[in-house]
Amino acid sequence: MIKHDHTFVIIPEGTKAPRRIHVSKKVMNVILYTVLALLSAGFVRLVFYANELIQLRRVAGPIQQENRELHAHTRALITERDAIGYSKDSLLNEIETERVAHARRLSEVTDELERLENFVTDLKILAGYKLSKQDAQKLRSTEVEQGTEGGQGGVEIDPESYFEGLLSIPQDTLKATIDVEALSLAQQLRNKRNNLKDLRDFLEKKATILEGHPVGWPATGEVTSHFGPRKGGFHSGIDIGNVIGTPVFATGDGVVTFKGYVGACGKMIVIDHGTQFSTAYAHLSRYGVETGDRIERGDVIGYVGSTGRTTGPHLHYEVRVNGVPVNPRPYIEKEED
Repeated sequence: MIKHDHTFVIIPEGTKAPRRIHVSKKVMNVILYTVLALLSAGFVRLVFYANELIQLRRVAGPIQQENRELHAHTRALITERDAIGYSKDSLLNEIETERVAHARRLSEVTDELERLENFVTDLKILAGYKLSKQDAQKLRSTEVEQGTEGGQGGVEIDPESYFEGLLSIPQDTLKATIDVEALSLAQQLRNKRNNLKDLRDFLEKKATILEGHPVGWPATGEVTSHFGPRKGGFHSGIDIGNVIGTPVFATGDGVVTFKGYVGACGKMIVIDHGTQFSTAYAHLSRYGVETGDRIERGDVIGYVGSTGRTTGPHLHYEVRVNGVPVNPRPYIEKEED
């Protein structure tokens, strides 16, 4: 508390006279108390804010720590996810590589098996067995153009489930199993094919030329078209004209591998003679044999007709070597000699 009045002297610059301001003790006390009150209020406010800041820090501290931990955990999860994604892609690539390799090995085994079956069929023909319709149809595929395209089918499975199933199998086990089975099967098939090849070579040497080669005329009549180029294209055989119903004869021993209707050729028969030779007889009016029949040279296999695309009744006759038509004349003339 101020107990005396106060006088304040203000001295301006220059020659001006000083000014005196007299302040009573009452006014001084009012100013003093006002300043003290403002300072006290400011101090209390400062203490309050300081306390609030302390409380906020106490609350925010754990939250900030938890936030930092969440960020660290998130970064770890992202890193792990990227690692898992890379590992999965790597495994899928390995599986795909193994699948392609296995498919290639399986294709090799399948080709080997097909060659083996062809050897067996040749042996059956040479030995004089009557072929089953299934064996005859297999030979037919190399003699007659089917003109059809292959289809696709099978049960569709979910690729993701398929890969998950493969992933559940240890890679070493999967690879070892595939390799051992495929290589073992391929080796067995190669061994069997080599044994059968030796047997077939032996039988071929024992067979006479006439038993394996087509010889002579397949029908009576006049040759109306020769083998080779002609107007409109290349003629793959010879045409022998005669009346409908004239008998058609097999020109060599063999097995009927095809009997059916083939476009412009009409009713047609194909005989496989057990070596590289086969013969074809087209434009027949009717058949005298069935697919799979064992035929001897001179047997009646059908009758001259005009089925398919023709200008009149005749027999179209072909001699084929490994499925390729050749000039029949040399084989017809063997009998004439």
